[in-house]
Amino acid sequence: MNFSEKHTCLIVQGSQAAEFLQGQITIDAEKISNEEYKPTCVCNNKGRVMATFWIKKVENGFKIAILDELSDSFEEHMNKYIPFFDAELKNDEQDSFKKELDSTEWMKFLINKGIVEVNKNTSSKFTPHELNYQNNELIDFSKGCFNGQEVIARMEYRGKLKFALKIADNLKDELKESSIYNKEGKKVGEVLSKEGKYGFVFFKNKDEQTESIFLDGQILNFL
Repeated sequence: MNFSEKHTCLIVQGSQAAEFLQGQITIDAEKISNEEYKPTCVCNNKGRVMATFWIKKVENGFKIAILDELSDSFEEHMNKYIPFFDAELKNDEQDSFKKELDSTEWMKFLINKGIVEVNKNTSSKFTPHELNYQNNELIDFSKGCFNGQEVIARMEYRGKLKFALKIADNLKDELKESSIYNKEGKKVGEVLSKEGKYGFVFFKNKDEQTESIFLDGQILNFL
């Protein structure tokens, strides 16, 4: 799998690396293979996504590809829990994964997968359900406890989900703001991430999706 120049490589090693990750990530660490990277995330105790990343099993541990802008906060969070395990998290000095995609190509990859990659601006602001992670295999509700699991499970089994994600393909190069509005001027959502003219747009209520959604004074086009 190819990543972008904005990603950095971390590695989790040790005899209890899988056990440590099992209590943090939203997929089952026991099901991670050495054949391909899988998307997952870590959440805070309020059930908000702190970081989205890709993970793969390697000898004596796991390799992680994560946005460089989130690597420090990710390590700070994980280092609160890792001292209780025979494991360590560190930068992979070999940095062996491929960084062959530019930012626009990476965004097209994410759009094709339907995966919103949390960035510095959206970290700890959205639940996995608001990002549609439950439909993209980023959450395993059968794996047992992980950080924020109770909040997330309550939304899965008791909540009435009204969120919606759409993909805009005519965004301006520079945005003055990220909020989107309907024709009455009511704020109905925001741009979560963008690269070039493409970006993921979040609606708090799917019923607010109309033909005329405005951002920076222009009507958005959606794929």
